[in-house]
Amino acid sequence: MCLIEQNKEVKVNSKENPSQNSPPKSPTAAYAMFLHREELRRRKLHVSRVSVTKIHLTSELIAQTKQNIRQCSFEDLEILARETLFKKNLQRNLYYRRMHIHQLMISKKKQQAKDKK
Repeated sequence: MCLIEQNKEVKVNSKENPSQNSPPKSPTAAYAMFLHREELRRRKLHVSRVSVTKIHLTSELIAQTKQNIRQCSFEDLEILARETLFKKNLQRNLYYRRMHIHQLMISKKKQQAKDKK
């Protein structure tokens, strides 16, 4: 499988260069997985933070699969399509969640201004 081979490469590459103390600007799949696990371990779970880390992780997996697309089987391409749809749906849900929270804050401010009068 294409994704399994890529994950092994990421682990090998991360062991080869242990001198990097700061996270890279574009997180690797291993780092994205680490961030996602850390968000899940938090005592007070923030849905938006978990969604963002999940989006980063999925983006990394998609990018790695695209790099080796010539070596991927038909099954891997189906997985790539599902991952892409999953990422888009997650981004859309996160966007609507933020918009809903924004609307709630606006209505709360309007209500407070109305109560002061």
